[in-house]
Amino acid sequence: MTSNPVHGIDALVRGIHLISRRELRPFILVPLLINLVLFILISGIMISQLGGLSDYIGSLLSHTPVNTENMSWWEAMMAKGTAWAASAFRWLAWIIALLVLFLFFLAYGYLFSVITNIIAAPFNGLLAEKVEELLTGKAPPAEPIMQMVSRTLGRELRKLGYFVFWGLIVFIIAMLTSWTIIIPIVLTAAWGAWCMAIQYVDYPLDNNQRPFAELTSVLRRRKLTTLAFGGSVMLAKMVPILNIFIMPAAVAGGTALWIERLRIEGNPDSQTPVLQ
Repeated sequence: MTSNPVHGIDALVRGIHLISRRELRPFILVPLLINLVLFILISGIMISQLGGLSDYIGSLLSHTPVNTENMSWWEAMMAKGTAWAASAFRWLAWIIALLVLFLFFLAYGYLFSVITNIIAAPFNGLLAEKVEELLTGKAPPAEPIMQMVSRTLGRELRKLGYFVFWGLIVFIIAMLTSWTIIIPIVLTAAWGAWCMAIQYVDYPLDNNQRPFAELTSVLRRRKLTTLAFGGSVMLAKMVPILNIFIMPAAVAGGTALWIERLRIEGNPDSQTPVLQ
């Protein structure tokens, strides 16, 4: 199976269709309620920061003329020169302003995603289990509920450690290349998409007690599919209201993506027929 970005985007669309199935509706109620409560709390915090953000962006794009009445001739010349340079490079100010807005909403999406994924992990694992059973006709190995909760929370902490470690490296590289502007944007966006793909494709592997290394190995071999799926989830997570509903769709879509396009190559000994 070749790496194709269309397959990644299609997986999220497939997840949206799957959660509308009657058989799965009972398993998305709790995650949706968790998302709703956290959406209200986190959005309230982020909205409280919008005042300072708008002031900063306004200062970047300000067209206020320079008042040189009380300046000496050389001060006036420097002030006018600075104003001219700011006007000539107004496009740079717009790029910086757009970058600031992008990073603000990216931070919002990350914060919302990290908190909801940890709290809702056991419910997402159960949803992924039911999606797998629906698609293949075979459920993952059964286990006691408390063991399942402990395992899924442990896996979330494992993923969080991975995200933090590599996220710091990505942050350092972005800072070192910040003078290019475009490299940090592309790098940050790609890292966000990679994290979202790992987060939601991992549920079916965890249910089947497959190692985390197996997931990262297969996703690296299907980079375009992986980044397209994770990127679509990330963009949806950045949109208020929509991010309430996207988590169960991403869980279902990530499960379908693993079963239908990734699992056979990643684990040849566990080929399970897929029901269309």
